[in-house]
Amino acid sequence: MNSREAHIPVAAIEAASLREDCLDAVRDLCIEVDRQIASHAPRCRNRGLCCRFGQFGHRLYVTTLEASYYLAVHGPPPRIAEDVCPHAFDGRCHAREARPFGCRIFYCDPEASAWQGPLTESCLARLRDLHTELDVPYVYADWMAVLDMLGTLRTKPDRL
Repeated sequence: MNSREAHIPVAAIEAASLREDCLDAVRDLCIEVDRQIASHAPRCRNRGLCCRFGQFGHRLYVTTLEASYYLAVHGPPPRIAEDVCPHAFDGRCHAREARPFGCRIFYCDPEASAWQGPLTESCLARLRDLHTELDVPYVYADWMAVLDMLGTLRTKPDRL
């Protein structure tokens, strides 16, 4: 385990991925945020180049609840060989339903810059509130490190 993975609460992510209240809350927030994004009609111009984090020159961070929602929907990710999201291929995202909010909100469309920051901040504030309301430990960690840690899990959590 390297230093960027040391603070990732895998057990808390797994536990939250089994809780319907957590999954419903994140799903509802996804729907709300997706509606707000759609109202701006942004366009993806780079066909997934931003998912190549090292090459694109940025990082993506996720919360415990975002990671738990991803885990519940997709199960453990494939092992990561490079600094690229394993769900980004063929010019598109193959984890759309449960992708992190940073992925949902970020568009390289220059017209998106006016609304992205405020929407990101309001989404993060709501996520922080949800962590408190649902009594889930709040951690904000690098997406690639989270995927790497979740990739060590054997199976998708079995929700009833």
